[in-house]
Amino acid sequence: MKYTQKDICRLLNIKRETLRHYEKEGIIRPEVNADNQYRFYDDYQFYLISECKRYQINGFSIPEIRLMLQKDSLSEYTERMAVRQKEIQAEAERLRKMNEILDDYLPKLRNIPVHLNRTEEVWMEDILFIPQRQGRLLKLDEDSVDASRMIMGTLELTFMMAYCPDIQKNVFEWGFGTRHGITGKGSEEIPGSRLIRSQKALTTVIDTGSAWEFDTSILQEIEIKAKARNLKPTGSCIMLQLLRSHEEDGTHRYFETYLPVE
Repeated sequence: MKYTQKDICRLLNIKRETLRHYEKEGIIRPEVNADNQYRFYDDYQFYLISECKRYQINGFSIPEIRLMLQKDSLSEYTERMAVRQKEIQAEAERLRKMNEILDDYLPKLRNIPVHLNRTEEVWMEDILFIPQRQGRLLKLDEDSVDASRMIMGTLELTFMMAYCPDIQKNVFEWGFGTRHGITGKGSEEIPGSRLIRSQKALTTVIDTGSAWEFDTSILQEIEIKAKARNLKPTGSCIMLQLLRSHEEDGTHRYFETYLPVE
């Protein structure tokens, strides 16, 4: 049986450009009418095209597909599929972690109006912090560069973070944070990183407005509220950026803020 390009595109849900690309790469060789340049495909070409599409859906490149269809032995083909399966499993695990992050992140976004400037006592989870700069000074030593390169490889699993060792001294460290264990690496495996252990904390959401640089006076309110609850600060205050939004009244930067207490 012969198929036109229109037939192939309709039956296999494929674009003409894709067929031309397969032909250009030497994967398929349709019969070409010399008078009008129309292309026709037999049953063998039809099933060859369907195989190409299946391999592309599975993430193989055109050069890889050409080798698989024209040169691969059984062992070579099997090894390619085994490698691809490992890649798919790694991607599935990454997506699982992403979904876990979103399960936690989306409710926080929806509750920003409710939690804004309202404090509550919680147990803060373990956080892996990768400092990048202190104040306006970049930390460009070897450890921070290595840590930055590693964390940027899983940027979708991280958030911008500010770390305030002492509210009264007005000193911030800026960098990236990620849930401990979410990248599959601990603090000992990421040079220059710091593990902030799970602990009791007073938490609130703070809107810093459009300001990038701000001083620690913005955190004094959470200290006041801790004292009003007879809670004693026991550690450094941390701020996790939830999002930057642009509204009719201007830019807002919302930070989920934690003050360790006892």
